[in-house]
Amino acid sequence: MGASSSPSKHHWALHANRRRQILEQYPNISLLFGVDVRTQFYAYACIALQCLFAYFARASALRAVLLAITLGPYVDAAILCFLHEATHMLVFRRVAFNRLLAVFTNLPLLLPVSEVLRQHHARHHRGLGDASHDVDVPAHWEIALVGNRPVAKALWLMFNMCILPVRSVCRLPVKLDFFLVLNVVSCILFGAALFLYSRTSFLFMLLSTLNSQGLHPANTRQVQRHVYDGSDNMRTSDDMPTTYSYYGWLNCIMLNVGYHVEHHDFPRVPWTRLPELRRIAGEKWYPSESAHHSRGLAQLINFVLNPNISLADFAH
Repeated sequence: MGASSSPSKHHWALHANRRRQILEQYPNISLLFGVDVRTQFYAYACIALQCLFAYFARASALRAVLLAITLGPYVDAAILCFLHEATHMLVFRRVAFNRLLAVFTNLPLLLPVSEVLRQHHARHHRGLGDASHDVDVPAHWEIALVGNRPVAKALWLMFNMCILPVRSVCRLPVKLDFFLVLNVVSCILFGAALFLYSRTSFLFMLLSTLNSQGLHPANTRQVQRHVYDGSDNMRTSDDMPTTYSYYGWLNCIMLNVGYHVEHHDFPRVPWTRLPELRRIAGEKWYPSESAHHSRGLAQLINFVLNPNISLADFAH
């Protein structure tokens, strides 16, 4: 990357150039663009399942904690992946329907994030790696404070569900409108009702949310999407964006979020068609050796302990 090129222009241009070349070779990929209304039923299932877990946790703090460190975070991680899908308007053709469904699906998370995500996520794609526009890139003070120190990285992940929304609203403006108010008010009312029903159920949902985006294997996706595994063979060259995929079985429950290079190349392709996109384009464009091969506790530990991985890698 030349000295005059900003990180955002560099990464965005690389994905745009890849998209153009892939479409020239495989024009039928454009047939994969569109929406998949079946995604809404996955969202309903996640809400129902998390409410069922909350019901089971209603009379036991121990059960609430156990569920919140085992099953709950994976359901919430799936919900976050759904919010991402709705943010790209890939569920319904009408924008308002996507936003309403995202607000509804956001309820089990307790924290109102769907509308801020919708407003800011497009900047992540257009300004990929740019600390001024990409809210996924840690702030300079985070990089300086955490760097590649294991304990600091662990604490950063542990409180990430609190850090990320604060970073997001501090970095980019938030537009106040009906849907944002609906998102905030509905989460407050749902959280209050849950707290009045059962404090242990509330504890379960709160801990599940924090773990789903924190120091938990369910959140390994965050430290893999735009960060390499610390090994030299996954370092990217100047003509490749620092975007990484994962093709393992966890994609089945997390809306194929592991097909991340594919998603950045073709953000208009819904999650159900990303495997077909990769099948058509093949190993030339989406090589297995450039992807993360596993996603879980071992990879989370690697991120924390590996001295070759720093928070600064999110921005490069």
